[in-house]
Amino acid sequence: MRHDWVGSAEFEPRTPVVAGSWGTWDLRYRVGEYGLDDGGTLKVCWRFASDWGTPQFDDPSAPNYTTVKTNGAAQLAARWEPKGFIRPWQKCVVIDVFDDCLAPGDTITIAYGDRSGGSRGSRAQTFCEYSFEFRVVVDCFGTGQFIEVSQQPTLEIVSGPAVRLVAQLPSEATVGGSCRLLIKAEDEWGNPARAYEGTVQICGAEWPSELPEAVEFHGSDGGVRSLVARVRESASADQGVKRITVTEPSAQLEAESNPLRIVPAPEPYAPYWGEPHGQSEETVGTNTVRDYFRFARDDAGVDWCSHQGNDFQITPEHWEAFQAAVNDYYSPGEFATLLGYEWSAITAAGGDHNVHFRSPEARIRRTSHCQIADKSDVAYDCYPIEQLFDALRGENAFMIDHVGGRRAHPDRWDDELVPLVEIYSAWGRFEWLFEEALQRGRKVGVVAGSDGHKGRPGASYPGASTFGVYGGLTCAYAEALTREAIWDALQARRCYATTGQRIILRAFADGHWMGEEYAAAGSVRLSIEAHGTAPIEWVQVRRGLDVIHEERPCEATTLSDRRVRIAWGGARIRGRKRASVWDGELTLSEGRITGATGYAFDSPAEGIIERGGRRVGWRSITTGDEDGVVLELDAPPTARLAFRTVPVSFELPLAKLADGPFRADAGGVGQRVTVERLPQEPGRRSLSFEIIDDPPPLPAFAATAHAYHVRLKQYDGAMAWSSPIFVRPGPRDA
Repeated sequence: MRHDWVGSAEFEPRTPVVAGSWGTWDLRYRVGEYGLDDGGTLKVCWRFASDWGTPQFDDPSAPNYTTVKTNGAAQLAARWEPKGFIRPWQKCVVIDVFDDCLAPGDTITIAYGDRSGGSRGSRAQTFCEYSFEFRVVVDCFGTGQFIEVSQQPTLEIVSGPAVRLVAQLPSEATVGGSCRLLIKAEDEWGNPARAYEGTVQICGAEWPSELPEAVEFHGSDGGVRSLVARVRESASADQGVKRITVTEPSAQLEAESNPLRIVPAPEPYAPYWGEPHGQSEETVGTNTVRDYFRFARDDAGVDWCSHQGNDFQITPEHWEAFQAAVNDYYSPGEFATLLGYEWSAITAAGGDHNVHFRSPEARIRRTSHCQIADKSDVAYDCYPIEQLFDALRGENAFMIDHVGGRRAHPDRWDDELVPLVEIYSAWGRFEWLFEEALQRGRKVGVVAGSDGHKGRPGASYPGASTFGVYGGLTCAYAEALTREAIWDALQARRCYATTGQRIILRAFADGHWMGEEYAAAGSVRLSIEAHGTAPIEWVQVRRGLDVIHEERPCEATTLSDRRVRIAWGGARIRGRKRASVWDGELTLSEGRITGATGYAFDSPAEGIIERGGRRVGWRSITTGDEDGVVLELDAPPTARLAFRTVPVSFELPLAKLADGPFRADAGGVGQRVTVERLPQEPGRRSLSFEIIDDPPPLPAFAATAHAYHVRLKQYDGAMAWSSPIFVRPGPRDA
């Protein structure tokens, strides 16, 4: 069948579109030689990952109002279908033709963001894409058989102006060694501001040499500059934790770097930050696999990275391209790449798992070939997960329990092959998966990544739909920055996870690193060191599921009634539709709200939308994480706060906060609201302490060892989790 017979499509205007901007765009379909019959259908589809504003056809004054018109004799009926076509082209405007046909040459015009009735327009996709495609398919005869037009209309999505700076250092450097300072300008939605030009000053950097006082950004820099500094050889005063501030006074932009720990000599293992999971356009993501690794290395500045496409979409040609990219972007000592894929089964068959290989030469073993026409290697498919376990033994591969759309099944694991579980990603926060693993006696560590589909591995902002939070990062303590050493560190559970911030976390039990297992008779000495990217709210030490110690740099005696945080969070369910919608408001019965700021909101699509003397309103979605507001109050203890959302509503007298935090349960998976006073001065960013624990007899679920691990939270809502250290009762290991 000749595709040019089904018609053509074009887009106006064709100029590049600024990510997240509002406007009106027309897509015009011209009917082909077959015509478009009464009962036929036109679909215009976007990729699953796109967050272009959802078209609506009912309210001309509201955002994303869309109209559909034809110059032909037929009538048209338009609707939005979020799963209207074949993955990844799932998001569709579906247009049914009725009461007559359309003849060759007739047109259908879709006006995205029609402003004639007062609409603001349509909001463009919030992340950059070289070739954003509108996939146009036509059922000319009403048979259910859709055919693509021969040339698909595309647009380029480009970054907007800079609204913030990012300054990034490694987490560790030795005296006399070198380190890299990455400075990046980002737009409102987290894209590198490619056209940024300005002079950025570097402050607070007396300890390194070879750094200039200022850096000029030109448009050709793409919004990112990378500088190499050397830690001075001599002074012991240069040791400790350092930070650098960068500022651009003319644009009122300023950023402080993550903490850098300077040590006198190399330690057995060094911390390397990585992105263990993301996808590109070969499967369900954005831009190519080569763009993916290039962004991770140059724009996100991670040390190591793995690409993880859904297996049922990876053709033999894709697998070869992934292997080639892993090889081409590998640079020992500078950037490590890991070959892998996402084994994507329904939860009942084992659920999603990320497979990571030690070598770039490996065979892919899929769940199925459901979206792959070439069946030449179908004999290597493995389903359910036990078949994959058997196939991977001896292949230098390990797997990670993953929670994406699907989730891993907590009862289906292999002690040898699954050393890690995912505790956080752009899909949300999944502490329940880690806790269930411990309850089953599994000896697992934790990782965090993004599973980003938006082409920004290592710096994965959520955008305006599909994903709930900023993507996480995993810090691997490895012998060197090589593929083999990173793989070995992860396989040994010598790693920790964060919500995307480069928080330094070091945890030892009797000198043993995270992930290790050893025997000890009697007490266990735990040493904890943490350096935050913001003031630390608390650090918990846990044995299994029990909190055995908690450090709070700000004691409760310093709290004030004037500053109150209302935080809500959790998820509706553990499955795909887990997002909890918390759009709502709070009111104060007497007194005044003198200030209101957002807490831990994840994107410009969320946040406070109304402020008044006694009322605050917001938009919010959580997927296991927290959002909230911080209020400055001038109100008597008799005043009452009324909180109203769909998950839960309540009223609370301020006087009750004298007893400590108030919590309201909202069901689901950890859904609840916490109201508590905050210190006027939030406290320290660095914390170190030791405790001695005399462990009780092992609980039944722990099987053979106590699992000691650390959980950290900052006042900005960011978190970090260590992998456990497993301590067996018995004579101490030598």
